[in-house]
Amino acid sequence: MFPACALFDAIRRRGHDVAVVTDARGNAFCEGIEKKVVVDTVRFSYKNLFGLIYYAISASLKFFRLWRGKRPDVIVGFGGVFTVIPLIIAKILGSKVIIYEQNAVVGKANKFLEKFADLKLSFFKLDGKWMETPAPVRSDFVCDIPYECDGIVKILVIGGSQGAASFSKIIPDALGMLNPEDRRHIEIIQQASYGDSEELSQIYASLGVKATLKNFLRDVATIMADSQLVICRSGASTLSELSVMGRPAILIPYPNASDNHQFHNAKRYEDKKAAWVLEEKDGISEKLGKIIHQILENRELLKIASFHMMNDSVSRVAENSFIKLVELVGNRLEIVRNEEIPH
Repeated sequence: MFPACALFDAIRRRGHDVAVVTDARGNAFCEGIEKKVVVDTVRFSYKNLFGLIYYAISASLKFFRLWRGKRPDVIVGFGGVFTVIPLIIAKILGSKVIIYEQNAVVGKANKFLEKFADLKLSFFKLDGKWMETPAPVRSDFVCDIPYECDGIVKILVIGGSQGAASFSKIIPDALGMLNPEDRRHIEIIQQASYGDSEELSQIYASLGVKATLKNFLRDVATIMADSQLVICRSGASTLSELSVMGRPAILIPYPNASDNHQFHNAKRYEDKKAAWVLEEKDGISEKLGKIIHQILENRELLKIASFHMMNDSVSRVAENSFIKLVELVGNRLEIVRNEEIPH
């Protein structure tokens, strides 16, 4: 949802009519967007075959009426099974279709939609059919704050719903393996699971580690900009945000991600020396503790990772994606000529 919202904002700023279409789950991530359509969805399961058939028919009719009433010039799908029906109906009605693949392994929905797409964009280098481009990043993350790591190492820990609970055990266990001197040079800002904050606070206090714990981090961009290291999952949106800020990371891929795509995402960053990758298996806390100790012993490791993580072009992705829409649709979308357009 975050790349979709970033692209929405780039198109809206140019004065064009744009809306986000999502389900209730996606709506939770775009509360600040007024122009949106929220559609009911169902969980796909062969046990619920009758419900799936009913949903497919009703959703097709709903999107047919929606697109026919105000036919979009172009519709962009950011993956997930929810995108299949609206993109197919839009294609039938003559709209241009763009699909965006955010992971190193093409998801099932995008694999199915490939044959319908007029343009295929991907976060990672895939085969020749896909045009490689970073994920659009929310404007909050586009800032010019230089990276410094000579003082206290502030570690931002973010896991979302698929990481906060396990991180609440992995991180303190890792810090508990460090010597007291190391722990005095660390500050933790952590997104904790609901109900974990009080216990975590006591654990960090007993370790002598300064820690700020919140169930929800509203201003992640500001906190990330002020951090020297990030411990997180390896979804494409998070990786793009790290890239635009040049913040090094220890990536712990979500182990149950489809096709293990988060691990493949993370390896791309480890291979270019921008991050460390740890799989969520036995012994992960010990391995994490060793990495943090090495970083504290040699801050050059952070500086090197920051250098390789930084990708200035990511800040221009939303605007460049808009230009791709213009090229695809033609003169129905007019570029503002007196504005400098990055290429």
